Amino acid sequence: MKSCRWFKGVCPPIQFKAATARAARRLAPDVVSIIPTLGNDWSGEPAVFFMVILSDVASSRERLLSVTDRVSKAIVGELEPLEEWGVLPYFNFRSQSEQAKLNEPTLA
Repeated sequence: MKSCRWFKGVCPPIQFKAATARAARRLAPDVVSIIPTLGNDWSGEPAVFFMVILSDVASSRERLLSVTDRVSKAIVGELEPLEEWGVLPYFNFRSQSEQAKLNEPTLA
C-alpha cells in the first residue's frame, strides 16, 4: 500500500474505503462488512472508526472474543491506519442480525 495521509490533502478517502473493502473480503465469512468513518477522536486526533459487521456465527458467545481480536489485528496489520494513513484506529463490532434489526445498510 502506498503511503498516504488523506488528512493532509494527499489521499482521497475513497482509497481508504477501497482498502477497507479489500480487508473485509479477506476476512469473510466471519466479517460481512467493514464501514469506516474518518474523523477525529475525543482528543482531536485524526481517527478512523471501523464499524465491523460480523456474521451471526462469528458473533456467538463462544467465538466473539477470538474473532474480534483476530479481525481488529488483521485490519490494523493490513491497512496500517496510523503508519500509512495517519489515523488512529477504533473498532465497534455488531452482528449481522443486530444490524438488520437496526435497519442500517451494510457495505461490502
